[in-house]
Amino acid sequence: MSHCGAPMRVPIFGVTAPQPWAWSLQVRNAPVLNLRRAPPTDVMGAYVAVCAAEYVPELKGWMASPSGPGVSAPPADELPTCAVVAVAHVAAVSLWPDAERQSRWYVGPAGVWFEDVLALPEPVACEPGPADTLWEVPAQVLARVRLAFGSLVGEDQARWEAYEALAARSGGRAPASLKDRVLRKCACRRAMTPCRACRVWRCTAPECPPHTCATGVSP
Repeated sequence: MSHCGAPMRVPIFGVTAPQPWAWSLQVRNAPVLNLRRAPPTDVMGAYVAVCAAEYVPELKGWMASPSGPGVSAPPADELPTCAVVAVAHVAAVSLWPDAERQSRWYVGPAGVWFEDVLALPEPVACEPGPADTLWEVPAQVLARVRLAFGSLVGEDQARWEAYEALAARSGGRAPASLKDRVLRKCACRRAMTPCRACRVWRCTAPECPPHTCATGVSP
């Protein structure tokens, strides 16, 4: 993921999203947040702290409708408000109706498209800023958001480094032990292994048909 090595001092702007839209961003259902005016040009490459505002029941109805994205959102009593719930990287900015990306979530007039969304372990209390543009996060809130975000990125980096070390010990291939890879079984109940050439899962039992791929026949 691209935020594995992200520096912790990159800009983090605040952005307000009503519930349950903030939830949809947090769980990566919605790829975009609509704003009333275009954000500043320096937002590209920055991060945003998604601050959940009050719950709007009409949004829940639209999200689940055929004209909407078709997503069933949780009820109001299950979602936090007045709190930062996620941090996301700004991937693109568009103005309606022109956009390189298409989505039922995008209605304009301005759209900020997100990638690498990380849901915070716990919501960070924050009074929502203006809903029509990006805003400066209060220093105390920003410090707590950075701490939580940095912890998540560190955990992600540690998992990636552990995977690379395991792959290196396996000769650059996917880990070969049953504990280190997903166990798949053939109809004969024997564990299957991936073909080194085409990566298709194969059974090595002599009574099963031999695996074939572009490089020939494997036993």
